[in-house]
Amino acid sequence: MKKRIFKFLFLLLFGVTFAIQAQQKEVKGTVSDSDGVPLPGATILIKGVSKGVSTDFNGNFSINASSGDVLLISFLGYKSREITLTTQTTLNVVLTSDISQLDEIVIGYGSVKKKDLTGSVSVLSTKDFNTGPMTGVENLIQGRAPGVQISTVSSEPGGEMLIRIRGNNSVNSNNSPLYVVDGFPMESLDNSLNPSDIESINILKDASATAIYGTRGANGVVVVTTKRGKEGKSIISYSGSYSTHEVDVNAYDFLNGADYANIKNETDVLSGFQPTYSQEAIARIDALGLQTNWMDEAFRTGTTSDHQLSIKGGSKDTKFFFSAGAYSWDGVVKNTSFDRYNVRLNADQNLLDGKLKFGINTSLSTTETNFLGFSGNSLQDNILRGIFRANPIVPTSEAWSTLSDLDKILIFGGDSKPGNPLQSIDIADNKSSNYFVLANAFLDFSISKDFKFKTQGGVRVTNSKVRRFLPSYSNLVASSLEPGAATLDSGLYKYYTFENVLSFDKVIDKHTINAILGATHEWSDNEYFSAGAKDFTTDALGYYSLQSGATPLTPVSYVSSTELISYLSRINYSYDDKYLFTFTFRRDGSSKFGAGNKWGNFPAAAVAWKVNNEDFFKSDAISTLKLRASYGITGSDRFRVGLGQSTFSASAPVTTDGANLDMGTISSRVGNSDLQWEETQKIDLGLEMGFFNDELTMEIAAYKNNTSKLLLQKSLPPSNGISSILTNSGEVQNSGIELNLNFNHNFKSGLNWNSNFSIAYNENEVKELILPAGIDFLQGPQARIDGSVFGSYTILKEGLPINSIYGYRFLGILQPGDVYEPQPNAQPGDPLFKDLNGDGVISADDKEVLGNGYPKYTFGFNNSVSYKNFTLSAFFAGVVGVDKINGNNIIGYQYNTLEIAKERWTPNNLEGTLPQKLWSGDRWVNDRFIEDASYVRMKNISLAYNFNSKTLEKIGLTSLQINVTGLNLLTWDSYSGFDPEVNSKGNGGTNLNVASGLDAYSYPYQRSFSLGLKIGI
Repeated sequence: MKKRIFKFLFLLLFGVTFAIQAQQKEVKGTVSDSDGVPLPGATILIKGVSKGVSTDFNGNFSINASSGDVLLISFLGYKSREITLTTQTTLNVVLTSDISQLDEIVIGYGSVKKKDLTGSVSVLSTKDFNTGPMTGVENLIQGRAPGVQISTVSSEPGGEMLIRIRGNNSVNSNNSPLYVVDGFPMESLDNSLNPSDIESINILKDASATAIYGTRGANGVVVVTTKRGKEGKSIISYSGSYSTHEVDVNAYDFLNGADYANIKNETDVLSGFQPTYSQEAIARIDALGLQTNWMDEAFRTGTTSDHQLSIKGGSKDTKFFFSAGAYSWDGVVKNTSFDRYNVRLNADQNLLDGKLKFGINTSLSTTETNFLGFSGNSLQDNILRGIFRANPIVPTSEAWSTLSDLDKILIFGGDSKPGNPLQSIDIADNKSSNYFVLANAFLDFSISKDFKFKTQGGVRVTNSKVRRFLPSYSNLVASSLEPGAATLDSGLYKYYTFENVLSFDKVIDKHTINAILGATHEWSDNEYFSAGAKDFTTDALGYYSLQSGATPLTPVSYVSSTELISYLSRINYSYDDKYLFTFTFRRDGSSKFGAGNKWGNFPAAAVAWKVNNEDFFKSDAISTLKLRASYGITGSDRFRVGLGQSTFSASAPVTTDGANLDMGTISSRVGNSDLQWEETQKIDLGLEMGFFNDELTMEIAAYKNNTSKLLLQKSLPPSNGISSILTNSGEVQNSGIELNLNFNHNFKSGLNWNSNFSIAYNENEVKELILPAGIDFLQGPQARIDGSVFGSYTILKEGLPINSIYGYRFLGILQPGDVYEPQPNAQPGDPLFKDLNGDGVISADDKEVLGNGYPKYTFGFNNSVSYKNFTLSAFFAGVVGVDKINGNNIIGYQYNTLEIAKERWTPNNLEGTLPQKLWSGDRWVNDRFIEDASYVRMKNISLAYNFNSKTLEKIGLTSLQINVTGLNLLTWDSYSGFDPEVNSKGNGGTNLNVASGLDAYSYPYQRSFSLGLKIGI
């Protein structure tokens, strides 16, 4: 009996085992990152079972599992994935980086674990950059980091973008952040950095993070780390895309030819002139249907092509990354374009069994831009200015040839072809060329287990050329160049750095200490030359042969140099992984100041408490809870070289004897040897929380930044011969709060959902202005909206934001029989303005704050959903609480080209909302054309498909992705202009620190569609 029972149990056990083995199968595959690079040592576990394997050197694995099993794939620094097995026998698993797990965050002269940060740092990585074609770093950052506000000066190819971190700290100094690329500091990137080369971007905001940069850190620091080689199989990657761009040319409604002629005649008569067009001419204009839409004629469908090739790999001791790329952008306005070619080599070599590490970071890039003056030194060449002024009756060159001689005489007074704005496009030759070389090398030596020494040196050379020519046959009106004139500007800018840093790392029981001590030396040499000529014998010469011009233009040249010497130190201390302390000190010496004020000291301190590591803290829901606080001082010397020094220039020739001309020199600027650093005191409080094993994270930060010793121009008596001198004369404060939320979850179905929302509030206030007696405010720059002065449109006054829009309050229009005592000479149809102070006279004392050119709130919302081979992502960004002067409406109304001219007051239209038409126009800044520029914009929506492993094996690739992307497809706003996001530069050299809030002829944002391909071999 026992034998039979034993036999039965044996057969039963054997059968069950056989059945289980029959259900199991061998599953093979690879694990790689988003670039197709294998991840050796990745772990593959069967969920709920201790059984698991690891990937080999090439990222390959093999595991026995059954249908229905859930495989958990993980790798340090990457988001884990769960895959439920069905019928698969081969898996190609791609893991995306997880910023919350990354060990090291670069913060300047070193790095720190993210969980040990005591400062306010926003971290972005490659997963945030897969958003379609981008031209620069600013595009990658926008909307993705709370407290960082980015606006566009011009959306033309290669156009300028503004970035502000936690508001404007200065009036006359540069408010842009410092950029640090692989340890090399730069004040701007100039579109020279290829976004495809970027591995991560860390944005340093508070004093704990920025004080280590001393004078360079007042406006925040953007730390950019480019890609480097990894140990393992070499991976060749290609990414390419083709994009189309369009602008809504119907954003403004233009008058037809007959309406334009009638309103122009009316304006002529009211202004005391004879009417331009006879009634017979107007009838003929209407019959011929003369109406040229210059917007249609000037704009086109723009295109972009982007091709990037890279190879990276290496062994244990030697690693490399090489890339080459070509980016070409043909703008939506004809004859505007931007081309960039770039090459990069990053390499690392371990020597002496890893004790010595040598590395290089080198890049070469060239850019070539065809421009039309959208953000250049003169609005006179701006094609949009020409369009908003252009006579719609004037035909294109092709249509002109179809008009009869009688029609030409009747309508235009002769057979001479009138000028038109397309001449700015068709015949003006404006080119800008830039050549950038960056070479940076370092040696990192491990002196002992605890001590390391790093020395690093580099140079960046920029060679810039701007060439302009306007042919002699041009009848282009109001160009900054005379017909037949050419100019050539050339600049050579060299910046050098050399730094030495000694670091110490030690763990003693519960004590962790990291300390650095270093010295840096930075210096620059710059030279610039500009020459020009006119009256060439032939238009074929131009700027290629300036000596052929009969009349030379006044040449300009200068040389300049700067030097900065610094000593720095930082201590990071942690006790029991609960209590964190950071102490930073930097001493800077700058050549820009007088002998007694060259040196400045910039200390900072920070503390943090990891509450979740306390024994008393027990929570299944809250996985991270950290409190932090910091205080410190940073400085700024980022004003133009020589601005605080006395300078002299050549005087105009004078005669003392009535016959001979003599040259001399005159004082052009009075220096100030007492000039001191602008200093920013920064206070920051933060709360960091993570829920459900950090699937949901939240960070809240509150800050207050006070900038004292504000650099301002102080007026001097006329007897000095100089109008002003630069002094330390004010204080400005920025305060605000930031919120950042992240959510990431892997569902059992294989779906991954990642979401991020950030919002920031900033309040800017001028706290103090030291001004002469009787003066309590300073006016901002003049707005040149139609070639003549429209007036100063911003104000600098205690208690107000820096970018306060300032002007008169529009009350309405004077009607027949009415009298408005503050404007006794007003005629029916004239605009009326508020008598703010009640003195019975409209004067400058009646101006008031009409708006703010800097937004109160900025926000971004990003969602990404991945399922099987598909990834769908959408990104939205916007601002709230910002105002803008619609300069395009002003000029269009003034020159009778827009439909809004029909809303004018006339004796037959007493209900008109705009004043009667006069050529003298309404030159006072007032709120009639000020609009709310708040918006929400779909910045990006993208759908990507990654081919599966079976397909990749057949075609011999490690990765293959196709994607389609839409940029700026939808905007929700109430702004009537092209683009609420733009900030015009106004007149050349306008200080945008105090002149935001103007939209005048700026190259508009475009809607774009892109098709992309990524290949890994």
